[in-house]
Amino acid sequence: MSAVNERRLWRVAGGLAIAHVVLLFGSFSVQRVAPLGASQGTVVADHVRWSMAKGFSGGYVTCLSMLVFVLVATLLARLLRVDTDVSGWLCSTIAAAAAIYVAVTLGSELANLGAALYDGHHGASLETVTAFDHAHWFAVFLASAVLGLFTLAVAAAVRVSGALPRWVAYTGIVAGAACILAVPGAGSGLVDTATILWVLWFVGLAVAALRRPNLAPVPAPAQSRVSV
Repeated sequence: MSAVNERRLWRVAGGLAIAHVVLLFGSFSVQRVAPLGASQGTVVADHVRWSMAKGFSGGYVTCLSMLVFVLVATLLARLLRVDTDVSGWLCSTIAAAAAIYVAVTLGSELANLGAALYDGHHGASLETVTAFDHAHWFAVFLASAVLGLFTLAVAAAVRVSGALPRWVAYTGIVAGAACILAVPGAGSGLVDTATILWVLWFVGLAVAALRRPNLAPVPAPAQSRVSV
């Protein structure tokens, strides 16, 4: 890969990472999700009385954000790879963890949330709606652990390759560990705190990617011929 093309791809990666975060927060603005262990009144407000059109619109935006995340993750796995066995292993882990994270988010987290909203508007019992809501949250907790693995792999790959500043690796270790360690505290808000830390790290990674210096070699000036 030429240095110029690599620089462009780093800019694409940074832009896609920011787009992922923007879409994710955009989906939060139109979705309502009852917390784990919420009262019956909260479940009714968030899954029965809340607009189904808004809820499904938010779910669609979440889906788009996950598709963008796949693009970012696979591109990072390509850009962070160097010619060592450790680097190859780490970059393969990045791609695999990203695929599992997106699969859990779309196939379980988002699907159960959509089922709770749909059944809540079509006469299902409150127990059924609550069960779908709980299934959604447990999928969130499992996805957090996989996201932590992805983050740790990216941090290690950054350290091995030296492609981005070291602070991206060090803060990534903190954010990744927080995502994994928050899982045992499911329902206590630790996952929310870990998610905020992860978002801050991911935005920082995006900024570092966008500001990555151009490493293209500068051509030497042509020597002028002096006539004698």
